[in-house]
Amino acid sequence: MPRTHSEARRRFLAVNGAAFLVSATLSGTFGELFTTRLAGRLPLGIVFGALQLAVLLLSSWWYDRTLSRQADPLVDRMRHRAQLVHPSPPRPGRAGATSRWPYSSQGRRR
Repeated sequence: MPRTHSEARRRFLAVNGAAFLVSATLSGTFGELFTTRLAGRLPLGIVFGALQLAVLLLSSWWYDRTLSRQADPLVDRMRHRAQLVHPSPPRPGRAGATSRWPYSSQGRRR
């Protein structure tokens, strides 16, 4: 399961990191390019920002879909095996057996 998470995480970071680096490099080297307007309306910087947001949203959807398809069945199998080993949930003890204080209340001074 850790391999599934790390591979998906690496892909997610690579895609979003590459999109961020491309936009940062373009804005750093060709700053005037981002101020040009497309068809007299939107600056090109807004279009690149919207494309970067779309890449982020699509890769987030893909990441969630990948983990739900690959990691969730593994978690379900692990839970099923754990229930076979310990079929009944643990029962709580007496109410007075657990206390927030390490000592009894009789020896405490206020």
